[in-house]
Amino acid sequence: MNNEPDPGFPRSAAEAEQFLDGLAFDDTAQVPPLPPTTDEVERGMVTTSLKLPQDMRERIREVAAAHCLTPSMLIRQYIELGLSSEQPERMIPLSDAIRVLSSLRPTA
Repeated sequence: MNNEPDPGFPRSAAEAEQFLDGLAFDDTAQVPPLPPTTDEVERGMVTTSLKLPQDMRERIREVAAAHCLTPSMLIRQYIELGLSSEQPERMIPLSDAIRVLSSLRPTA
């Protein structure tokens, strides 16, 4: 295994200091927008009642917790995936495709 740092990275404190001294900061640059807060996202949501069998509700809670999501977020994602499958001509981001494919269970 190669433990050498990648070329172009500082290899000593002096090189790191030289690199940092060469950086230029532009306080006039526009700050990119922050992602919406949870409250902002929730304000755009509507409440919908849904009846589920108790064992399904528990499975949803467990899967959501394993992915650090709320059950509502997980259900929304699953519904969005289902609705997307109804539109085969619609393009999806590659990152979404990779995420979904990597979550598939291995076959025997």
